[in-house]
Amino acid sequence: MIVPSKIKSGDEVILIAPSRKVDLPALEFTEALLKKWKLNPIRGKNLLKEQGVFGGTDKERKEDLQWAIDHPTAKVIWCYRGGYGSVRLLEGLNPAKYLQHPKWIMGFSDITFLHCFSNIILNSASLHSTMPINVPENTSKSLDGIKDFLFDGKINHYWDAHTKNKIGQADGELIGGNLAVMCATLGTNYQPDFEDKILFLEDIDEYLYAIDRLLWQLKFAGVFHHIKGLVIGHFSNIKDNKIPFGISLEDMVLEKVQEFDFPVSFNFPAGHEKDNRPLPFGLNTQFEVTNKKISLTIN
Repeated sequence: MIVPSKIKSGDEVILIAPSRKVDLPALEFTEALLKKWKLNPIRGKNLLKEQGVFGGTDKERKEDLQWAIDHPTAKVIWCYRGGYGSVRLLEGLNPAKYLQHPKWIMGFSDITFLHCFSNIILNSASLHSTMPINVPENTSKSLDGIKDFLFDGKINHYWDAHTKNKIGQADGELIGGNLAVMCATLGTNYQPDFEDKILFLEDIDEYLYAIDRLLWQLKFAGVFHHIKGLVIGHFSNIKDNKIPFGISLEDMVLEKVQEFDFPVSFNFPAGHEKDNRPLPFGLNTQFEVTNKKISLTIN
């Protein structure tokens, strides 16, 4: 696995919109933050384009993504927002110049497709993190976490125990992202290698029955038979029907993994909330679940 280098003052951060279109005030807020960190933000040529809900046509967004992949000096590609659209850009991307100039691809939600592209096709680590559309409302721990990781390679996450956690510990590469997107990669060239991995999952705006179906899909695909740990992040704005589904998110998850002995933790602070901590995918991570506290760290 390629691990892009740590960054330093003066390094360039590319901003592109591979999915939905840009909100200018949030973009300018993020650019100011990067300058405060003594970094140099660079806009993709088509960053402010619009085509329906998208940040430009498929051709324009793909042009910016390929340009970012090829860029000879930038150290980070920060995707502006999710929604939908990045999957439409994957076919035909040329990884050759990226291999000469690796860089951190950053984002979450729909950007899970690009994490899979990075981890599988580019064989490179990537950073699951908040995005510029969310930066004005993110917690300091979310933003300082990005800075600490990019500059120093530090990840030390601790969060409170949940009564339905499964106790245990595991070491392994961290992978994952949005539940619906992860399921969309199954059986494709972008499906992650789940063997001995620690899997992180989050989602938003899904019905309880739909989450249950997606979790069954992961189980039927053999995912839970291969992983060494499961970290459940934010599942925001969960919806239900007039007749209640009758099973909680936690119980849905535990039902699918009851036969396995790997650790499971709920309520990790990452996903579609203000507190969205960074997670480096592709790096070996230590995951420990006790009765009192949970940790996810990189030594």
